Amino acid sequence: MCEHQKAPSRLPAKDKLACASKRLSCWPFKAETCSPLTWWRRLPPEAFGDTERRLLVETIGRIGVLRGGADLAAALSGDAAAAIRAALVLMPIGEITTRVDITMTALMCIALHGNAAPALVMAQVAGLTDLRHELAGELAAAWLVFGERHSGEPEKFGEATLVLLSAFEEDPKKGDDA
Repeated sequence: MCEHQKAPSRLPAKDKLACASKRLSCWPFKAETCSPLTWWRRLPPEAFGDTERRLLVETIGRIGVLRGGADLAAALSGDAAAAIRAALVLMPIGEITTRVDITMTALMCIALHGNAAPALVMAQVAGLTDLRHELAGELAAAWLVFGERHSGEPEKFGEATLVLLSAFEEDPKKGDDA
């Protein structure tokens, strides 16, 4: 484990963004050790090379929607607005289910194509959901950085980033004992 991974999980908003890029170099989770449907909650956007992206597309392509509604079906077909709606309907996420994993994987797949809005939602969900590991805040920060980098309006994205980071710090599920 890298030395900077031992830092407290509740960092000020500004420090979370700076720390995110440092942590990516020694991120403890690897794509080859877990299912593609769990990557959204374990891997930062920088962890996705061509091989991982192809595997994501193949995984999404093999999923048939029996339940989940029109938005989830459209999300699996690459519709960004539908993917965002499908993800936001799940909030707050109390339990990570197969439906959550499928929905968030579809959203992540679209975000990885350089779409800033789904990246922002990825950050929101990662930052406000108990992902069962200590790097959830850094994962959220990595999605914020990725989204801002791909945004056509980085100044507006920056405003959204501040709002989200503030919400992450105030989230009662991530109390001082975290």
